[in-house]
Amino acid sequence: MEMARNCDREAEDGGGGRNSSIHGDVLEEVVSRVSALDLLHVSRVSRGWRTAAISSLLCRRRPPCLLLRLQSRRRASAHVYDPISGAWRDVPIPPEASLHGLDAPRVAALASSLSGGPRFYALSSSKLALAADPLGTAWRDLEPPRCWRTDPTVALVGTRLVVAGGGCALEGNAGSVEMCDAYGGGGGCWWEPCEAMPEAFRLSPAISAAASERRLYVVEREPPFGASWFDTETRLWCPTRSLSVPDPTARHVAIGFSNGRLLLAAAGGSGMGWGWAAESVRVWMVEEETLEVASEEVVAEMPREMVAGLAEDGGGGWGLPSIGFLCESGFAYFYNPVYLKEFFLCEQQAAGGSGCRWERIAPPACVEQRPIDRVVLGCCQNGRRR
Repeated sequence: MEMARNCDREAEDGGGGRNSSIHGDVLEEVVSRVSALDLLHVSRVSRGWRTAAISSLLCRRRPPCLLLRLQSRRRASAHVYDPISGAWRDVPIPPEASLHGLDAPRVAALASSLSGGPRFYALSSSKLALAADPLGTAWRDLEPPRCWRTDPTVALVGTRLVVAGGGCALEGNAGSVEMCDAYGGGGGCWWEPCEAMPEAFRLSPAISAAASERRLYVVEREPPFGASWFDTETRLWCPTRSLSVPDPTARHVAIGFSNGRLLLAAAGGSGMGWGWAAESVRVWMVEEETLEVASEEVVAEMPREMVAGLAEDGGGGWGLPSIGFLCESGFAYFYNPVYLKEFFLCEQQAAGGSGCRWERIAPPACVEQRPIDRVVLGCCQNGRRR
């Protein structure tokens, strides 16, 4: 970050400072050690530094974009945050893709193993649609699952779409699971019944999900943190296990995949009941087969001042009722699902091996301007050219 400030000062001076004489292999080595989040500052120094920054960006991992969709019965809007430019961009949504109206399906986020693939789905009693792009500016209509559901866990595991839970408990379908090949030949989507979710998840009010190329992973967001995975080849669930979170004060957890690793984010704190206050947010790696948490290594730890910002509720009195966690390609976004005052972006093991790099992000103005609209979030790796 200090280098980024120096770069801005060089730009203000017209690039005539001492750093402007750096060029060739030395300049490339210097830029390679700058966080991807600071390359915009580097590009402002001079033409040579801009060329080096662009070259470095093309051959390294890019931070994933943060996707935000506002949905109501009257309208929908899509917004993208680009970490490289540090700016939000509004993305037009065609009228046919806005999914508004009294009978509009509910738009929600899905867990996906496809980098650059869809991040949203829309479900009603008579319709299921899968976003044809990360933001849902176009949709693919599919046959709805056989079992009617409300707020199920939905994941794209490879090309298989898995819909789990959310069924009617009175009809014995609370934990039913169905699966289809969303990208199968012929354009059809044939739903097949699978083993029902383990008992611990059938009536659980809050589940965090993540997807690999073959499995759907689910974890209870609150104690006792039950965890399991569903194998799309065998169509079976593994036995439920309680995650042994290294932080004994953890109240909320969430999971996600990043660089091929299953990660667990946990918010710990002190107090009881409504008096509980978040004091820490840490990330650990989870062994995919056994679901054991690798307690010996903390992948990332949020600075205390950012934890305070994450738990701020604008006087609402609810503090941090859950933790929002989106991760991909060595980066992660954290947020308070109830009070979206700020997002927090973490670059795990930043360039040069200098540990994690953290950044605060203000949401777009439309979030405050449309407080009753439903907010759906996702993150997706952007193409190099874009």
